[in-house]
Amino acid sequence: MKVTVAIPCYNGAAYVGQAIEAVLNQSRPADEVLVIDDGSADNSAEIIRRYPVHLIQHDVNKGLATSRNTAIAAASGEVLVFVDVDAYADPHMLAVLLREYDDPKVGGVGGQGIESNIRSLADRWRRVHASQTHGQLPKDVDFLYGICMSFRLSALREVGGFNPVYRTNAEDVDVGLRLNTAGYRLRYEPEAKVYHQRTDDEESLKRTMAAWYAAGYRAKKLNRAQPWKLFIGTLRHIIADPLNDLLMIHDCALVPLSVSVGLAKLQALIGAAVTNMEGKQ
Repeated sequence: MKVTVAIPCYNGAAYVGQAIEAVLNQSRPADEVLVIDDGSADNSAEIIRRYPVHLIQHDVNKGLATSRNTAIAAASGEVLVFVDVDAYADPHMLAVLLREYDDPKVGGVGGQGIESNIRSLADRWRRVHASQTHGQLPKDVDFLYGICMSFRLSALREVGGFNPVYRTNAEDVDVGLRLNTAGYRLRYEPEAKVYHQRTDDEESLKRTMAAWYAAGYRAKKLNRAQPWKLFIGTLRHIIADPLNDLLMIHDCALVPLSVSVGLAKLQALIGAAVTNMEGKQ
């Protein structure tokens, strides 16, 4: 199968070179590599031009979902693989993803993000409580993590691509739910790995987690995918995560952060639910 790899990039100058090099050094080479510069204000485009890839530039920042749609429009491969700009791929990532496409009912295959740039307390928390993984066993899933996901190009086009309303996150949840509804299987393969390079402080972590949960609620609500379960899961984590920090991993410094992040997620969910109700009035 012909494979296109796409890397959406917004102000990713610190990471984009490493991300491209990892894609270019796969054991199963990509047939095409696209990098979509989404109106970056830094020198991302200058760095991208140093590599043998196809650079596509947006005049202004249009958001992550639109960048993914730009890749869909430009891709020539039968399979389109997305890797986030702040992650670099394991050398065998493509080979692992592609082996699942023997089944024509499989519309997408994804891997996991390994938190590998641990510089702060917030980074430690993210590695313990917010790794982008479905576990260590292959399985069918409802959605694939955007950090490392692939799709049949025909399947993406069939469901209309990504919803541009999701500018920073949850576009992966939304398209996954729509592909499931269309009858496609989504496979998770933990051997397909990318190494996440993002680093956070405590405030940026809380903002990020709140944004994830608010957008996730919206995606599940729009797709009638039981968004109320996010409330139950968040309440459980507010209790379970601090206990895990204290009793299982013995990292007492994480305990107050787990509580504050949990409350930030809950507040974001309540806000998303209220906004949804107001929108119906």
